Amino acid sequence: MAGEFRQFKLTNRDEIIAEVVDHGDDDTPDIIVRKVMKIIVVDDFEQNVRYYTFKPWLSFQDDVDELSSLNSVHVVGEATPSKTVMMHYVKSLDEVDKYNKLKRAGMDMNEIADIIKDMTEQEMDEFLEKKFGAANDDVVDSSDPKIIQFRPKNDKGTMH
Repeated sequence: MAGEFRQFKLTNRDEIIAEVVDHGDDDTPDIIVRKVMKIIVVDDFEQNVRYYTFKPWLSFQDDVDELSSLNSVHVVGEATPSKTVMMHYVKSLDEVDKYNKLKRAGMDMNEIADIIKDMTEQEMDEFLEKKFGAANDDVVDSSDPKIIQFRPKNDKGTMH
């Protein structure tokens, strides 16, 4: 993943991880971020275990690539997330993206839950590929007959 990722502790005690797009300046105290995920902490006192998970920071903001503004006045602390945290963060972003692809396809929540409840990650990717095309929108297969090349391949292989 490109970009600078930071972990923020906010005055309301929320803890988030986000890709920083613009850090602001003296005139504008806002930090522009995207891919913002809130860290959720749940303690199981009976088992003496603490669980962590991620969820999108803002309710009903389905597209985590949308830009958000974070007022720096409300930031208590800022750090570079650890590699372990980033591994789980990236996986959570992937899960949100897969869910949103199904939702954008017009499937309702119950239908999505029924379809994916027992799928492995590989089965999910295959299902998305079969149902909606490439599981990863950034991947383009130039041998696909649906791709029309407007310029010769020696011209960087531009496809439309």
